[in-house]
This record gives sequence, structure tokens and C-alpha cells, in this order.
Amino acid sequence: MRQYTFIVNPAAGKRARRQQSLVGQIAALAPDAEVLLTTRPGEARLLAGERSMRDGHVVVAVGGDGTVHEVACGLVGGRALLAVVPVGSGNDFARMLASPRELEAALAWFDRAGPRDCDVGQVRIEHADGRIDESHFINSLGIGFEAVVAETAASARFFRGFSRYLVAALIHLWRYRGPQMTIRMEDQIIEGAQFLIALGNGRTAGGGFRLTPHAKIDDGLLDICRAEELSVLRRLMILPTVLFGTHFRFSGIHDGRVDRIGVDCPTGCMVHGDGEIVAREAVRIEVSLHSGGLRLLG
Repeated sequence: MRQYTFIVNPAAGKRARRQQSLVGQIAALAPDAEVLLTTRPGEARLLAGERSMRDGHVVVAVGGDGTVHEVACGLVGGRALLAVVPVGSGNDFARMLASPRELEAALAWFDRAGPRDCDVGQVRIEHADGRIDESHFINSLGIGFEAVVAETAASARFFRGFSRYLVAALIHLWRYRGPQMTIRMEDQIIEGAQFLIALGNGRTAGGGFRLTPHAKIDDGLLDICRAEELSVLRRLMILPTVLFGTHFRFSGIHDGRVDRIGVDCPTGCMVHGDGEIVAREAVRIEVSLHSGGLRLLG
């Protein structure tokens, strides 16, 4: 029998009563498990990091993509395994896993599932004020429009799940203007205004948008979706096709696979990692891939 630590974000999905009920279910179904409730941003990462070197120990992220992001970042490079019980608004990374969503079935599945390796994105950001930050992501990194949408969706009060991302996208489709960027990848240098750059280790972002529909979490590569600056009419025409991953048939939308990429944006742009805003005025972004940097159940 595996040993478990459940890290629960009580605010995930803003369903406090459901979370309290879930904590009770965990205690009843897994009485020997450790159950920890977070009280502030960043705490899940610290709690996971303290348990990351326990060989074979399973750390279960109970929450949305933000909770999964924090827990995964705490486990990168360790021996403990990541598992997920998705109860958030987006749950994009959880879509890549075969584990059940209901707690009782998930616990049974966790006990019999084998470990697998998962790639981890690494990002180094230089901000407009000269600060330099480094962080990880496991599902997606968004530069430009996608990050602006993620910030608005995170603050939405009257919408839940995918609808909050869709409404946020529709709001910004009309007024967002892509900044000038220089993109460095492999032997290419691309210059011009960019509407968005999405790097996917997972297939979906924003609660279900299939920006990188063919991405795999263990192939040693990041999938790219790059959109040049587009007119409002073309944005409206292309948006529905992103739900099905068929947007690459349009001119101005490009795909590819890389293990590293650099982006310069002199005027500054917003960046998100797994839906969490990591920069509002990034002037230089360097992304690489740590192949097999995380162990998970799946």
C-alpha cells in the first residue's frame, strides 16, 4: 500500500463546501493518509518540496491547475510521485491523465497505477525593471494574448469552468494588440508582431482550448502554437476552431516542436505558466525542457 499526502487548496473552484466534504471523504477512505490544507499562494509548493525526496511516496494535488502547478514544481527532480484529484476551473493538466475524477475510484486507481516520467518546462524571465526570475511549468506557457486571458479568467466572479476563459477571450479579442517580438528557435529568427505564443507540454490550456492538440508530456519536446498579429474579424473566425485543434489550417497560425526557444519583447508582454501569471512586462523569455523531470502516476 502506497503512502499518500493530499495537498488541498480550499479555494479551488470557489466551492468551499465541496472542498470541506472532500477532506472528510479523504479522511474516511484513506485514514492513514496525510491531509494538508493550504492557506496562502506558494504554500503547496513548499509542502510538496518537503516530501519530494520520499521514494515512491505519492503527493496528491487536490485543486485546479494552479494547485497542480505548485505541487508539481515542488516535486521536480525528486523521487516522490505526483497524482491529481481535479476540482478546479480549468483542470487542463488532469485531462492528460487517465486517473478517475471521483475520489473513491481515484484512490483505487492510484494504488494500482505505475509511475511514469513527465517532462517539465523551465523558463527564465527578464522583466522590464531588470529583475530575473526562473520557474517551471508542466502543462503550458503562454506569451501575449493567452496570458492576458488567463489573468482575466482568474479574477472572474460570475463564471465557472471553461466559460470563464471563453468570456475572457471574447473580451480581449476586440482590444488586444500583439507587440513586436523576436523569436529565436533552432536555426530560425522570426521578427514581427505576435498575437500569441503558446508552448504546450499538454494538449489543452484555458479550460479546454486545444492550442497544442498533439503535445505529449513525455516526448522530450514542447509543441508550439504561434499566431501572428490578426485582424479582429480573423480572430473571431479562428477562435471556434481552437476548441477542436484545427486552427493550424489558417494562414498566420504556425505550429512546431522544440526543446528550447527564446523570445525578446522590448515593450514588455505578459506571460503565464500553467495559468499562473509569472510576468506582466517580460522583455526576454528563455524556455527549455527538462526531459523526465517529474514522476507521476499515469
